[in-house]
Amino acid sequence: MKRTAQKVIIAFILIACAVVGAYIVATGHRPPATSPTVAHQPPKPRPTPSQHSEQVKVYRVAIENNRPKLRPTVQEVKVGENPMEVALRRLIEQGSTSDLANPIPEGTRLLSLAVDGDLAIVNLSHEFRDNFTGGSEEEALTVGAILKTLGQFPQIKRVLFKVEGKPLDTLGHLDLSGPQDVKWVGSSFNDSP
Repeated sequence: MKRTAQKVIIAFILIACAVVGAYIVATGHRPPATSPTVAHQPPKPRPTPSQHSEQVKVYRVAIENNRPKLRPTVQEVKVGENPMEVALRRLIEQGSTSDLANPIPEGTRLLSLAVDGDLAIVNLSHEFRDNFTGGSEEEALTVGAILKTLGQFPQIKRVLFKVEGKPLDTLGHLDLSGPQDVKWVGSSFNDSP
């Protein structure tokens, strides 16, 4: 008799386990785990974007001793943004201030920025060429501002200018038909502040 009772109890336990297992599979619910109680810890504060943001330089024209000089302004780049593209967009899109002038022709838009090895390929809208009205000094400042802004990124050594997807030969004076060395900026514009 004892053996029969043991068999009934074992059968009952197996059936109960099968029913609980079927319930878990059918409903996707799991019974609460019986683990040791861990003291609740307050959530760690999330880092603010400024803790992980990056800073880039954007070069504009300052007049010092009656001579134009390229001077950097520091710009914040949000987490997840491409620092190189942000720097170039800020150079192109931001206007002048009381002490710094933006040398980029008005209305210019950045159509694309591609990197191929150490070469940055900058594709600008037609306003870059069409709205440029300066002489050779203004052209050097315009090109120099882009070269210096992109030259802060160690991987970039050269820049190729395009307008509406086609190579740009010149804005009027400088030969821009090939890649430009980021270290080239007219020496009178390139000295440190």
